[in-house]
Amino acid sequence: MTMKYLVSVSFLFTLMFNPFGGAMHTQAQSTKNKRPEVKILKSQTLKTKSGKEIKAELGTLTVPENRAKPQSAKIKIQYARLKSTNPNPSAPLFYLEGGPGSSCTWQAKNPYYLERWSKYLALGDVILLDQRGTGKGRQRVLYIWKGDMPNNVWADMSVADQHFNKVSKKALAHFKEKGVDLKGYTSVENAKDIDVLRQALGYSKISLMGFSYGTHLGQTYIKYFGDKVENAILVGVEGLNHTYKLPMAMDTQFKKIALLSNADPKINKDVPDLLALYKEVIQKLKKQPAEITIKSPLTRKPMKVKVGAFGLNIVLRLDIGDASDIPVFPRLLYTINQGDYSLLRWFIQKRAGMFYGIQGMAITMDKASGASPQRIALIKSQKQTSMFGNVVNPRLDRSWPAPDLGASFRAPLSTNVRTLFMSGTLDFNTPPYQAEQVRWGFANSSHIIIDYAGHEQVLTHPKALETTLRFLKGENVDDVALAYPKIKFIPVKGKPDKIKHPSIK
Repeated sequence: MTMKYLVSVSFLFTLMFNPFGGAMHTQAQSTKNKRPEVKILKSQTLKTKSGKEIKAELGTLTVPENRAKPQSAKIKIQYARLKSTNPNPSAPLFYLEGGPGSSCTWQAKNPYYLERWSKYLALGDVILLDQRGTGKGRQRVLYIWKGDMPNNVWADMSVADQHFNKVSKKALAHFKEKGVDLKGYTSVENAKDIDVLRQALGYSKISLMGFSYGTHLGQTYIKYFGDKVENAILVGVEGLNHTYKLPMAMDTQFKKIALLSNADPKINKDVPDLLALYKEVIQKLKKQPAEITIKSPLTRKPMKVKVGAFGLNIVLRLDIGDASDIPVFPRLLYTINQGDYSLLRWFIQKRAGMFYGIQGMAITMDKASGASPQRIALIKSQKQTSMFGNVVNPRLDRSWPAPDLGASFRAPLSTNVRTLFMSGTLDFNTPPYQAEQVRWGFANSSHIIIDYAGHEQVLTHPKALETTLRFLKGENVDDVALAYPKIKFIPVKGKPDKIKHPSIK
């Protein structure tokens, strides 16, 4: 496993130990600062998968790391401007990636992604903007643990917690030595970066397309710069008070998957009750954790690890909203119960890097957005009875330093910005009801809920691109009804037939 892989999964460690709260309240600062430095690194012609040529501009935006400090260090943020083919272009589309901690400018050099973006260029420019602290700027806020790893970190939450405390202490010292000011890594600062780039590129108004955390960032931009937004497309919606998840939402998601599994005749004959099987497997792993061998993410050498109920729940937590992994869940639980850990090994290997990396931007960004006292109380209450309470939001008392954007930031957003919400019925990370909660304050909006779509499958639906293009053209899309075929599970025994999953060789 390469260092690049570690970088890509380090934010998952943040996800599993999301922080809460903080006392400092930070108001949104004005963006009327000195004109930002925008540097065009390269103008070039790119090619899509089908060979279409796209004119592009790759550049950097230089901004203060912490705008509240006059002598703040300067950081560079990458952007890519894909040039429209329309002689009279509409408002440019700014794409906001998920995370927090994920970049998107790499898509400018990926022929497959360029093919998709080329469709939008018939309307206007497309801007791919990395979040501060991502892409080439990630190394400034990334710490990789290179020490030993407890072999029971996947078996005992207290061990995992102690390990995180140890790694985070080293990470904070590392950032301090580098002069990193983590207080500058908030969604409000991300939104300001969007606006200074808008100004620098000469756009009076823009449209937004956000995915997952990108919807959180998009709402932040609308909150403070709504008069600059012509349209917004929010896919997989995380509201300003939704950073931390409700434990019972994961219980409900698993029970829904169990009902679908129980109704599948190919599964039902061997696993008539998936929920009962899960509980049986959990009890077995509590008594006797599985012992498996995976490859070290750092050295690629074999390393033995123990996986208990805690580790299995982490695996489920990270993949329970992804419709590409859900079909193998019955087989995963069935094989574990039979003493076969081959599928479990695949999932642990997939996530092995998460205990080695600290993405300082991501963890600070989430803590700064935080949660209201009422939501924290609800999470704590649900944690007591949830099957997954310890892994949805494991800790509520993290000492990681970060500003708190406060109650005014998390307050419901009311706006006239024309907005399209998109959700999936199998999305645990950003379930449809969250979009409805946000939408309540949007006076001009539509919401498309895609049946059997998980978190990663909403925007990739075959007709999603066509729908978003119609919306950006100003059309009403309330007539659109999208769905994937009903989910088909992989048989728990034998060959998987036509349904494939990489965990089964």
